Amino acid sequence: MDRIDKLILAKLMMNSRIPYKTLAKQIKVSREVVNYRISRLIREGVIINFTTEINYKKLGYIAASIYLNIEEEKQDEFIEFLSNSNYISWAVELSGTWNFGFSIIGKDPEDIDNKFQTLYLRFKDQITNHRFTLHKRTRYFYEKYFDTNTNIKINKIKKEESIDIDDIDKTILKELAKNSRIDLVSLSKKTPITPQAVSKRIKKLENSNYIIKYYLFVDVFKLNFYQYEIFITNDDKLTKEKLINHLEFRKDVSYVGEYIGDPFLEFGLFVDSPYDLRKKIQEIIGLFKDLKIVQIDLFQKEYVPISPPECVFE
Repeated sequence: MDRIDKLILAKLMMNSRIPYKTLAKQIKVSREVVNYRISRLIREGVIINFTTEINYKKLGYIAASIYLNIEEEKQDEFIEFLSNSNYISWAVELSGTWNFGFSIIGKDPEDIDNKFQTLYLRFKDQITNHRFTLHKRTRYFYEKYFDTNTNIKINKIKKEESIDIDDIDKTILKELAKNSRIDLVSLSKKTPITPQAVSKRIKKLENSNYIIKYYLFVDVFKLNFYQYEIFITNDDKLTKEKLINHLEFRKDVSYVGEYIGDPFLEFGLFVDSPYDLRKKIQEIIGLFKDLKIVQIDLFQKEYVPISPPECVFE
């Protein structure tokens, strides 16, 4: 990939609904060049999907992360199961402590447990161990993958409008979650309203923070990065808050996650080479000396993007 490819990816990661004409103008190339480059990035598997981060909590749902090990002969079947489940919002194959990590979305802890038990009972003879934790808060900064000379900044929390949503809004959200670049005419055909009315509803959903952002689901390996998930512990609340702030503003941290009733803090760290991992971790520990690294896993391949599954729109 060259500079133009990276600029295109950076702009799309910040807003994957940006019109190609506008994108072309911003990076000073023709629209035809943008169309060709994006088509090639899709064909080469760099861009996997155009998707939308939706605030599932405002739809009345919560999430849990599950990490587990499963015997090798069942792993392909397990991947297929996760990919086709309507309550999985993210799934990744790992190397390290765990074989797989994924998130389950449900209405409450009992609903999540029931969904997990469905999965567990199907593969219980092959699952060797697992860990189950409820989400508290997770922030994603995948635009940092391309933060070279693009002046990308972390999005600030916006003031929310308060609105009541209906089935039409849920249909719009569902379609945007599957493909953030779906056009207004196509959305109109899936609802009983005009394209202009669809546009107004999308704006309200954005302003009320049902829609958090439009982004790309990319293959990190094809960006020539190694991405690791790192779990650390720290018992001091003030230090933890400073650590979270530090991680959010590091250029090499792609997400930060907190869990309910769990002392662990999770963050994603991407590096050019595995040899850089030790140096980066030492940098962080040097600033926060009471930290303890409890787990490091390498992302092998993500199968399901971080977007709400179909169950939240039912």
